[in-house]
Order: sequence, then structure tokens, then C-alpha cells
Amino acid sequence: MGDTEDVERRKQLSNVSLHKLKNVWISKDKIKRDIKIKLYKSLVKSILIYNCGTWALTQTNSIHSTENNFVRNILDIHYPILLSNKSLYRICNETPLSVQIVESRWRLFGHILRRDNDIPANRAMQAYFNTLKTKFRGRLSTTLPIILNKELSQAFPQMKLKTTKDLQNLQSLAQDRGNWKSLTGRITEFARASSSDEFDAGSI
Repeated sequence: MGDTEDVERRKQLSNVSLHKLKNVWISKDKIKRDIKIKLYKSLVKSILIYNCGTWALTQTNSIHSTENNFVRNILDIHYPILLSNKSLYRICNETPLSVQIVESRWRLFGHILRRDNDIPANRAMQAYFNTLKTKFRGRLSTTLPIILNKELSQAFPQMKLKTTKDLQNLQSLAQDRGNWKSLTGRITEFARASSSDEFDAGSI
């Protein structure tokens, strides 16, 4: 199953979970908003973003729209009430999904890099970068390493993930959890800053 298909499946499954809790969402007096948000995060959103650290997505508008619709329904925010996306995330005490996906991706990557070289994930990465030594004609497909390289070079222009040597350098860095946490934090903050304009402008 590809990333796009996985996202669509996640959206379907989380939507089913959302509707199973319909009586909870429509209850205005017995269940407080904060409790509804906690239930949403535990029982719906956890399904929506499951395995998101493996996604090589260049566009997250679809999954953002899905979550916005979910939250609007559980909080009973409908037209003519207008609420900016930034305000919606503030109410839920959340960060944009695109930022959470970036953070999950780099946390998972660091975990894999700290494991033995002979585990399947590390062997696959080594094979991938060895294969890149052969020049291909045409445009390369968007893969997880390409996304990781883009995010890394945006936050750290002097760093890249294009060769086996680059992979080894990151593997050495990942052994120190403190250093890796700092690297991941900067990449995440860059993603947060990049998405701020979108959420300031958007409304639901």
C-alpha cells in the first residue's frame, strides 16, 4: 500500500471511529469541551495519524482538511461561525498536522539509525543509497529519503542526505540522543514556521 492509499485508509477508519462517538459529540451539557477534545485525540486522531512517520507526503492539505472537519463537528462550529485554522488549533492546544508528521518522521528515523545495521530498515536504506550511485534518467519518484533530505537541508543548509556517507554521518549523530533531539527540534520548528502563514490565512 502506497502513502496516498494509506492516508485515505486512515481517513476512512478515523471517520468511522468519529461517527461511533456521535452521542458524545452532540452532548452539550453533560460532557465538557475539554473532555471531548481529549477523547478525539485518543480515539479518533490516533487512528488518523497512525504510522504517519513513514509517509513521504509532499502535500498534507487533504489530511489537514479532514482533521479540521472532524474538530468542527465535535465542537459544533458551523457556518455562519467563522474560525481561523490557527484559532482552531489554539482551542485544541495542538500543532498543525504537517508539523506533527515531520516530528514523527524524524523521531522514527533517529530510532532506526540507533539500531543495528543489519535490521531490515537499515539494510534497505543502505541499499537505496548504494543504488543512487547509478545515474537515472528522468525525475526520481518522491521517496522518504528525498523528503528527509529536503527537510534536513532546509533547516541545516550545510547538511544533506544524498549519499551513503551522509547516512553514516546522521547515524553517528543519532547515537547521541541529546544531539538528535536538538536536530529534530530545529527541523520541527522550521516546519512550524513554514506552515504559520497557511494557518493564519485559512478559516473554516
